[in-house]
Amino acid sequence: MTKTTAPRHAPLTPPVATASTPAAPVPVAHLVDQLTLDLQVHQIELEMQNEALRFSQQELSASRDRYVDLYDRAPVGYLSLSVDGWIVEANLTGAELLGIERSRLVGGRFAHRVASEDEQRWHRYALALTREGGDSHRIELRMARADGTKFHARIDGRRVAVVGQRPALRITLIDIDEHKRTEAELRLAAVAFETQEGIMITDAAGVIERVNAAFTKITGYSAQEAVGQRGNLMHSWLQDAAFYEAMWTQLQASGRWQGEVWNRRKSGEVYPQWLAITEVSCDGDAPVRYVGTMVDITERKSREDEIAQLAFYDPLTDLPNRRLMKDRLQQALVASGRSQREGALMFIDLDRFKEINDTLGHDKGDRLLQCAALRLVACVREGDTVARIGGDEFVVMLPPGLSESSSESATLAEAIGDKILKAMREPYEIDGLALHLSASIGITLFGASPTTVEELLQRADQAMYQAKAAGRDALRFFDAAAQDDLRERSFIEADLRVALTQGQLRLDYQPVFNVAGKMIGAEALIRWQHPQRGLLLPDDFVSVAEDTGQIFALGHWALDAACAQLARWSGDAVLGELNLAVNVCAMQLLDDEFVPQVLALVHRHGVNPARLKLELTESVLLHDVDDTIAKMRELKSHGVGFSLDDFGTGYSSLAYLKRLPLDQLKIDRSFVRDMLDKPHDAAIVRTIVELGVSLGLTVVAEGVETRSQRDLLTHLGCQAFQGRLFGMAMSPDELSLLANSEPPVKAFPQD
Repeated sequence: MTKTTAPRHAPLTPPVATASTPAAPVPVAHLVDQLTLDLQVHQIELEMQNEALRFSQQELSASRDRYVDLYDRAPVGYLSLSVDGWIVEANLTGAELLGIERSRLVGGRFAHRVASEDEQRWHRYALALTREGGDSHRIELRMARADGTKFHARIDGRRVAVVGQRPALRITLIDIDEHKRTEAELRLAAVAFETQEGIMITDAAGVIERVNAAFTKITGYSAQEAVGQRGNLMHSWLQDAAFYEAMWTQLQASGRWQGEVWNRRKSGEVYPQWLAITEVSCDGDAPVRYVGTMVDITERKSREDEIAQLAFYDPLTDLPNRRLMKDRLQQALVASGRSQREGALMFIDLDRFKEINDTLGHDKGDRLLQCAALRLVACVREGDTVARIGGDEFVVMLPPGLSESSSESATLAEAIGDKILKAMREPYEIDGLALHLSASIGITLFGASPTTVEELLQRADQAMYQAKAAGRDALRFFDAAAQDDLRERSFIEADLRVALTQGQLRLDYQPVFNVAGKMIGAEALIRWQHPQRGLLLPDDFVSVAEDTGQIFALGHWALDAACAQLARWSGDAVLGELNLAVNVCAMQLLDDEFVPQVLALVHRHGVNPARLKLELTESVLLHDVDDTIAKMRELKSHGVGFSLDDFGTGYSSLAYLKRLPLDQLKIDRSFVRDMLDKPHDAAIVRTIVELGVSLGLTVVAEGVETRSQRDLLTHLGCQAFQGRLFGMAMSPDELSLLANSEPPVKAFPQD
């Protein structure tokens, strides 16, 4: 407050009397007025002082509110802790960072807000603060919010003295999650930049600004040599201008490009590189930089070439293999369809190669194949394909362009084929040995009508077999009739799979009689009642089943049906005494599961195994004879019998024959048919009968159609007969009527 000025009135004190002026008495009224005036002035001064005090109090209160607001809303969390870690004060920011109301935060332990994995670090930190005091100490901890989420925090703490109380801890709390993420991204970026991939950063004009160590390792250019140069520093110029123009067109359109390029190292070496270029721009504006990443793919290209060589070329001859040949043939078919010109496919098989390979060894066989491959290549034109598709089989493809005329195309293909035959006949010098080979060639033309790769191969293969049948060292063109037969077999194969599951198969039974006219058995013969083709006999489909592997399912079905029939006959006085023969092929007997399957069927149907006879052909002797005999003996030990069918037409050896556990020999119908007119056939029949009797076997003649044949067979000592004279294959009911007839059959008239 400013100091008040003196009042305009005279002072309240009375005047002092002087010697010259005598003292005059002051009027009382005047004194009262003077006092009243002074009192008023003093009251005014007091009110002014009170007003100033109220203003100062308001200012102090406002300052305190501003301080509290700044404290509570500070950008960092402030917390005061007791020396033993209890929270005694916190601002709102601290409470919000920890995700909890301040009222609930205060009074709790700070350690409970620290993530469990960092709790021990906090305790060590707090202990150090308590002991050391003084300067602030910093630590980074993971904190746990009330909802369970966590964040990284930076804490600055110090010990402070509180008057009259124990020391306390003051800490600041800052959320540094974003800072941590930024640091991690920076570290990642730094690591990524020094990756194994070369990195080159250029400005918008293509001038190099920065490269990494991998760039130097790949290109040979150091950072000092590369920075400031244009990106085409490494160009090999093996790609033309159109290549780079297309690259930049795509880069400008999409902001990125990648592909294979051929670049040049500092040393001058040209190498393949996988390059990816990415445009860097700001908010969609024009690009400000380009980032190129590069990988040296020299080794990868080398491995790809090796893999391609293994995948598409024959390792012995280096010729294209089946896969590559089929791919080229497919392309040739497409080209032929466009040009309307014909091509040709040759299937070549080396005659007698297996004999040479087995006799002289595979090493010389491989050398022979290599020499044959070289001769084939020398016989064809540039652009023709010579492939080895397996073993001693080769294919030559003459691409479309021979001629628009089939006759001219055939003439040109035949000329090349004759050249190959001539080249194959020339002696081969292998390790001082002069080896001789020939070839059988099948040729088919393509282009005249739509076809497939597989069909062409089948046609050429079929033609090759015709050349083999013609005596080898020959050339044959595809025969359409043979192809029709092949197509028919494919239809049979597909339909047979359906027949096995839809009950289209049945067994008929052809009777067998002894010399006394008694039915002693029957042969089960499979029949296929095809829904479109009618009744099919075994010759129509059994060979297809053998070629396709369906013979196992077909044979199992026949054995199952035969055992079921034996079970039904077991209660009949006549039929229950019959033996039932079922045909079994060599493939079935080679199967390791064959013996247990037969025994399982016999057991399941509860039949007498002695009534079951398995009928084999001499082809069983072409395979593992010892294994075959072992399986036959195992079945024989359970009572199952065996018959050898079509004896005399195959490859029987007396040495093997006496080892086989047989019960019966069957004379092939071809000898029976001609024995009345051909003495040699009659002699063969006599020999078979005598052989069978000497081995203790029952001899059955098949295909007996006349009484004259029966009489001669009886005279020669044959013991049983089967054929048209006694009855064709018939149903079980018809066989039952025949077995119980009197006389049983017309072939045996009663004397």
